[in-house]
Formats: sequence, C-alpha cells, structure tokens
Amino acid sequence: MNQRTRRTLCTTLMACSLAVGPAAAAWSAGAPAGPSGSECFVEAKAGDATKATVTGGGFLKTRGEVFLEQTDGHGHGDASATATVADDGSFTSGDLPAGQYVAFQHRGPRVACVGGQQARDVVDQKLILSEQARGTDEGRAQGRKLAASGACDAEAKPPKPNLHGLTPDAEARKKAEEAYKNAYSVAFDEAIARSCHH
Repeated sequence: MNQRTRRTLCTTLMACSLAVGPAAAAWSAGAPAGPSGSECFVEAKAGDATKATVTGGGFLKTRGEVFLEQTDGHGHGDASATATVADDGSFTSGDLPAGQYVAFQHRGPRVACVGGQQARDVVDQKLILSEQARGTDEGRAQGRKLAASGACDAEAKPPKPNLHGLTPDAEARKKAEEAYKNAYSVAFDEAIARSCHH
C-alpha cells in the first residue's frame, strides 16, 4: 500500500475531542472477533492538543499485539507504538502524538483510525444497529414467553432501551430508541403469531 493510499484511507481529523474510548470499550465485547469487525478510534487528550489516545475493538488476541502507525508524522511507514489486545479483542494505547493512525496486526488488514465527526458517526450508527438487534432478540424472547403462558392477546411493551454507555448525539439517541422499539414490537408480534396461530 503506497503513501497516498494510506493517507486517503486514514481520514482522521483531530478537530474536536470525542469520548469514544469508553464507547469503543463498551461495544467491543459484541464486536465480531475478526478482521472484518476491526475498528480504531483516535481521541484527543483533554487539556493537551499535542497528545492522543488510540483505542479499538474486533482485533484477534491470538495474533498478538496491535501495531499503531502514525501516517502524518515522523517515522511514516513504521509502527509508532504497540498496544496489547485484551481477551475481548479491544486495545487502548498510552499517550501518543496527535495525528492520523492506522492499526494492524501480523497477517491482518490495516484499519484506518477515525476521530472527530467521523468517529461520532460510527458511534451513532453502531448504537442504532445494536439497539435494533437487541430489540429483535428481546421482543422475540418476550413474545415466546407470553405465548407459551397462553397470553396470545398480549401487546408489545418494549422496555426503555439501554444505550450501553455510548454517547450519541440527541438525534442518534432518538433514532436508536425508535429502532429498538420498532424491532422489539415486530419480533414480539411475530413470536406471538407463530406460537399462537401455527
């Protein structure tokens, strides 16, 4: 991969600080444990614009550490730092120079680390999708449970969504709640129908 391609892929902007470190950790346990689910985020260090923390999820512990390469600074082309992969596939670096990074493992793909608005968009979308999936699972389980007890006229009453500690903006939070409720209701109704009217 040449220098221009790396810079194109790594579109990190350190324009604003975004608390995605805890967010990345919050969902890493649910992230696919393989290269296709690998994600990487750059977060500006509060009070020091020259420093950043890089976090990620979906990496393979069996491949060893994650190499972090700064693509817009000195030492371009070499690993700038390494981070240990936890059992759940996540990692967190120590303080690194602010800038653009890619993360990779031996025999694994290079993952562009995102920050700023791009990272917020990823957090928001991930939350919406995870809430939709959770709504489907919980709605189906509750529908089956009530149908098994003979409550075939039961109506879906989705509980309040759990945002898993993620920090979406107000619009994304609303979309996530709607995605959860809609998915819950559809799955609940389908479970009731299958169990009571088959």
